[in-house]
Amino acid sequence: MAEDYRELSDDRLAALVRGGAAEAFVELSTRYMGLVRARAASFSGPGAPEKEDLFQEGFLGLYAAALSFQESRGAPFSAYAAACVYNRMASAARSHQSFGNRTLNESLPLDSASGLSAPAGGPEDRYELRESFHAMWKGIEQTLSPLELRVLRLYLGGWRREEIEERTGISLRSFDNALHRVRAKLRKLDT
Repeated sequence: MAEDYRELSDDRLAALVRGGAAEAFVELSTRYMGLVRARAASFSGPGAPEKEDLFQEGFLGLYAAALSFQESRGAPFSAYAAACVYNRMASAARSHQSFGNRTLNESLPLDSASGLSAPAGGPEDRYELRESFHAMWKGIEQTLSPLELRVLRLYLGGWRREEIEERTGISLRSFDNALHRVRAKLRKLDT
């Protein structure tokens, strides 16, 4: 019998995300959608990144929080996730205008990714979000090569460019090229 993710603690969901359970991240995303929106609203004004870009960065920060969370450090997941989401958005806002931020400027808006939209919160909406997520991920897995899929996971996991070559053996040039191909393929999936 499948686990009811709605009954699990955030700490347990983060552990399941680390284990590869996509449904656990869907549940975390649903729980923390309000936090992501609130943090994105705090970045406004001329020259600020678009809200969709900030939402995307926020969810990447949430994913990175789930992957790197350690209960033994004593902080609750909610505090750790809030810090990761804010730091990811703040970093994006600081580098929004720079050429070195090509990654953010080429990213897909969250609301256009395979028809996914924010759930209203009811069980039917959660079910539809989960089904949409599974269909989107299946399409991604079928479209990307093994290297591209690995690079996408590293990128979504929040790995810094400095760590990539040293810890994975993938050269930065190969990583950048694969990430560029991933974006191009994901844009085609989105149309």
